[in-house]
Amino acid sequence: MDNHGILNFDVNDFDEGYVGPFTWDVKRLLASLNLICHRKGFSNEEIKPILIACVEEYLKQIYEFCNHPTNNFALTLRNTSGKVKELLNKARIKTNVECLQLRTTIKDFERTLNRSKYTQSVDGSLRAELIHAFKKYCNTIPDIKKGLDKMTYSEGKYKIKDIVSSLAQGIGSAAKTTFTFLLEGHSEALESDVIIYMKPAQKSAISYVVRNPNIDKYFNDDGLRIVLCSYAMQASTPEWLGYTNLHGVSYVVDANTAYSEDLDWSDINNIQDIIEVVQYLGKVMGKNDLYKRIRFKTN
Repeated sequence: MDNHGILNFDVNDFDEGYVGPFTWDVKRLLASLNLICHRKGFSNEEIKPILIACVEEYLKQIYEFCNHPTNNFALTLRNTSGKVKELLNKARIKTNVECLQLRTTIKDFERTLNRSKYTQSVDGSLRAELIHAFKKYCNTIPDIKKGLDKMTYSEGKYKIKDIVSSLAQGIGSAAKTTFTFLLEGHSEALESDVIIYMKPAQKSAISYVVRNPNIDKYFNDDGLRIVLCSYAMQASTPEWLGYTNLHGVSYVVDANTAYSEDLDWSDINNIQDIIEVVQYLGKVMGKNDLYKRIRFKTN
């Protein structure tokens, strides 16, 4: 969901974002789609038109922008169908309360984060360091996203109610420590509480291939790099997105939003459904590459 309350089908992970040929984005997407289709048992002859359909929509999006450069484009409930629209509708019926109930407990009229074997409380010393890191994170959020009411910013919306540590999930961050904060949110009502995560920022694999000192000097902080990539490739960036550092390690910070749903390929097996989905993916990739170009020229 964007800052205007509109659900979007879009890319939401920019850990690998870096400066390189735009064709790498397309090749990487096609390689992933090729592997998915092979896993589903499709032959090379069946996969070829699927990949072509994706590239054709990518190019159409590029040409559409060339003809109408001021048009804003997003894939929403209004211009999607099939599996992608179904995905957006699944996100639409979710609620923040349901998201909170999965990870928190209310006791004595106050909400706290759940503890488990893999999710632990932090001691007083680490908590103080995390609060300091959190304050640095707040300084990376644009004022327009904080709101004009500075009292709300300092004492309400960003008020820390609880902190836990846990082992990060995912291939890149596996076995690394991530931190979760419970914030008061926009009001004192417990249903407005917000859960944000602070995970280690990973070095982009592309940076090992693109060796350019003039580029590398701008990306000493991988948290900053990831945030900049998000701003460069999205029309509307998340409200809570930012970065910080702790003990010399860079971290990305963002919210665990209720209105998020991953594309599940296990339920997409019909070749016509696959073609429709990859066409939308081609549009998204084209849109992201266009936004990168616009922001690069602007800045």
